[in-house]
Amino acid sequence: MGLTRGQLPARLFCPMIVAETGAKLSKSLIRSGEAALPAGAEPWMLDTRKWPGTVREFADRLLNLAELLLSQPRHFFRSYSAAELSRLMSLPAGSPAT
Repeated sequence: MGLTRGQLPARLFCPMIVAETGAKLSKSLIRSGEAALPAGAEPWMLDTRKWPGTVREFADRLLNLAELLLSQPRHFFRSYSAAELSRLMSLPAGSPAT
């Protein structure tokens, strides 16, 4: 982020993951059975053990996603649909996000 430890902000914003309706994706309601997994969401979003590939592949994709989100501050002030997050995570490391 270009800041030293003493310069870190008191709060760090992260993108919100939303359902196709724009409502916040509620993992607790889905896990309790009070809500269904929305279209575009994958089971691994609630339980990373359900990732269809290897742990190394998951870590690589997650790091790639983090690098993308950290590349521009505007990414931290918007929401991403579960479907878009799934799409971004399906890209191999080093692939363009567009």
